[in-house]
Amino acid sequence: MENTSKIRVLVLDENPVLVDGLSFLINSTRQLKALALTQRDINLAEAIKRLVPHVIVADPGFLDQALNDGEMDLKELQAMTRIIAYCHARDTLPGETYIAKGYSGVVTKTVASPKLLRAIKSIHAGDIVIDESVIALSESGNPNNAISESEQGKLSTQEELVLRYVALGKAMKEIAADIQLSTKTVETYKYRATKKLSLRTRSDIVNYAISVGWLQY
Repeated sequence: MENTSKIRVLVLDENPVLVDGLSFLINSTRQLKALALTQRDINLAEAIKRLVPHVIVADPGFLDQALNDGEMDLKELQAMTRIIAYCHARDTLPGETYIAKGYSGVVTKTVASPKLLRAIKSIHAGDIVIDESVIALSESGNPNNAISESEQGKLSTQEELVLRYVALGKAMKEIAADIQLSTKTVETYKYRATKKLSLRTRSDIVNYAISVGWLQY
């Protein structure tokens, strides 16, 4: 009965030592449970359908190859679970690139264990998580991806609308349905809004909404 309330996490990477290490870390917490592939699981799509993970932590290159070898694409997988891109720092793309592809978050393989565990929990709760190290890598590698000083703190109409909905506690799919945009687009607006305002958590968003009069305390 205990396991039914835990967040089920599947780690996918070509390095079995890394998979074992992350699985051990995940199982060391009270809220998370690591799932494991077996030797019978030749087809990743079938294994995912059998295991029903809430969150997948995956090396993007490994996941792309595994899905190409099976009968499932990233969009189908996204409809079943939430996915974290777990990337080598040297290969990491801008965070928006992963979100546009269908990932719910991105962290580098150098991220500290507590941050990775928090990212898993946040993504399961419906948040988009792009680790600071990914943002720093993106901005240092391509300054055009950075938000300019003139944009900092200034939300577009769509960004503000999405952030208002988030402050009210609505999920991404609900917001997308209400304003007739795709979930990916809504997630991108939320990401840009929180980045512009330096908001990191749901509590930060709610506190900001109260401070500007969107919500009554």
